Amino acid sequence: MTEKDTMPDAVYDSRQKYYSLYKSLKKDIEGNVYENSKKLPNEIELAEQYHVSRPTVAKALYLLQKSGYIQRVSGVGTFVRYEPNTSIKNFALLIPGLGETEIFESICGHMSHLSQLKNFNLVWSGSMQEDAEMRRQHIKQLAIRYIKQKDINGVFFTPLELTSEKDTVNSNIVQLFDEAGIPVVLMDRDIVSFPSRSKYDLVGVDNFRLAFILTRHLLEQDCKKVMFVARPYSAPTVQMRIFGYQQALKEAGIQSCPEDVHVEDIANPDFIEHFISSVEKPGILCANDTTASKLMYYIEEHGYKIPEDVKIAGVDDIKYAKYLRVPLTTYKQPCKDIAEAAIDLMLSRIQDPSQKARAVLLNGELIIRKSTAN
Repeated sequence: MTEKDTMPDAVYDSRQKYYSLYKSLKKDIEGNVYENSKKLPNEIELAEQYHVSRPTVAKALYLLQKSGYIQRVSGVGTFVRYEPNTSIKNFALLIPGLGETEIFESICGHMSHLSQLKNFNLVWSGSMQEDAEMRRQHIKQLAIRYIKQKDINGVFFTPLELTSEKDTVNSNIVQLFDEAGIPVVLMDRDIVSFPSRSKYDLVGVDNFRLAFILTRHLLEQDCKKVMFVARPYSAPTVQMRIFGYQQALKEAGIQSCPEDVHVEDIANPDFIEHFISSVEKPGILCANDTTASKLMYYIEEHGYKIPEDVKIAGVDDIKYAKYLRVPLTTYKQPCKDIAEAAIDLMLSRIQDPSQKARAVLLNGELIIRKSTAN
């Protein structure tokens, strides 16, 4: 398979007006505002009705057509072709870090709520095993169990991370679902590293943008140098965050050095001393809040103060981030939007199994707290 074949058909960004219009029109079609088999207003009329440009309408209609909601007949018009499936679908969640990463609990909660509104069943399964080998085995066993159930219509899968075997394990799992004919929607991360893209639909936060925003914020707080910290064998999303971090430095006229990106054990005493004592007014962007909170503990154990000696930011806005001794600046993930987009992708995939892979990248919110205060 060539790289062209593995690239997604499109990346849908929540900042774009056409994606918002697509969601509005889809909601109106599902709510019978536009009845099945009836003709939609033309592009000019829709542009006036929704206060957007005609190209924006065209993009939204293209996405509706790809999702199976409309049919466009050349020279005649656009017609609603939405027939809700009355049979109840059974979807499964396969999340290796369920219980370890808070955001997935929130996303799953929103998906469970939506299952009642959109008439599908949702089965939860994850692994809270701390041992990497046990977690790998458990996740594979869960995948096999779903396949043997025979009534699972689709799986939402968050690929395994933080183990050297993650790529092999993730590929094996999606291959099992492929062989069983079960659609997969990836959540939060891909099974391959950027710039490659797998053949699976994907929904998550815009990792490049969030790291750019956080890095720029640290620079605005008078940090003379900003460094990036992550754990070994992190998900491909972390690589995107590194790219966003580097781009923010570049636009600020600061040269990005490879030694400023640290993917290592943050508990190492030498690491902490070198990290802070060698730099005036350092800023640290951590790949997530879990890493940030641990690093903050070790930094204070070595006698340094936050934010006086070093400023720190994380990603996710987990519940305890604001209750740390020094409340943590972070980037809040749009869990509710991720849940809704994941379900939309799955329903669209079932409607048209032949469509190319799509990615939906959503925006979160910068939450500023004391850990980066001046």
